[in-house]
Amino acid sequence: MNEELLITGASQLVTLAGPDRPRVGAEMREIGVIADGAALVRAGEIAAVGRSSEIERAAGPQAERIDARGRVVMPAFVDAHTHPVFAGTREDEYEMRALGRAYQEIAARGGGIRSTVRKTRAASEQELFEMALPRARWFLEHGTATIEAKSGYGLTVEDELKILRVIRRLGSETPLETVPTFLGAHEIPDEYRGDAGQGVSREDYIRLVIEEMLPRVAAEGLALYADIFCESHVFTTEESRRVLGRAKELGLGLRLHAEQLSLSGGGKLAAELEAATADHLEWIDEEGIETLKQAGVLAVLLPGAVFNLGLSRYAPARAMI
Repeated sequence: MNEELLITGASQLVTLAGPDRPRVGAEMREIGVIADGAALVRAGEIAAVGRSSEIERAAGPQAERIDARGRVVMPAFVDAHTHPVFAGTREDEYEMRALGRAYQEIAARGGGIRSTVRKTRAASEQELFEMALPRARWFLEHGTATIEAKSGYGLTVEDELKILRVIRRLGSETPLETVPTFLGAHEIPDEYRGDAGQGVSREDYIRLVIEEMLPRVAAEGLALYADIFCESHVFTTEESRRVLGRAKELGLGLRLHAEQLSLSGGGKLAAELEAATADHLEWIDEEGIETLKQAGVLAVLLPGAVFNLGLSRYAPARAMI
């Protein structure tokens, strides 16, 4: 590969020039477009952008050249909420939803997250990596070069660490950049539900997350963030506060699955704990939106999840903007 790469003639070169902070309101439309744009890349880094006539003069005679006439040239997408490492599929649940069963009912019968957990536990680390490789390729083929990547389908100490190691390997062995998030508090596993004859409870699982999982994840440097599914039937706001409080003590950044299925207080908790993001937010109200804004918490919306689960309530994106 040449030391220099020159991309010229783009109908639109999207630079995203502007304030180095999250944008709000009308700022979100200001994306720094240059008509007939060009970009000069040296040693893998963007050295200059501008009009084609200007940038062409800065390129050396040996530069590799790409004519982008009739095209848009833009930074790759960043997907701020993904679950790339898991085993199995849940296509049978589509039929259940078509028959009118709600996600909560399917989950209570052992479907949903718990179904994927059983299959992921049974897979080896190498098998999970091989399953994740095509997903990494699909991200890249659709223009996404960086993903925030969550664990959450192991729900034991070793299985959560296994998933995080695969996420790290995915980022090192493919062009996809991964930002790892520990999501051991994704669901209460079957063996801690008090109905599996094991003599253990949900409180035992929460202690496992706080006292064993989080310290191991932090000590081994496997995650930058910790996340939790804050919902009344999964982890309550008080339980979420305990888990994320410990994560914060260990130096991890915070994220929350919040207000996805009900207005349960996850948004306000994200603001209280100064989380980086609050994700889903289908049930957030005006007060919650204002609280997130004042705390500087970013909203990550997932309309695809709403559609996939056969739900009808979408996050109030326009009100947030």
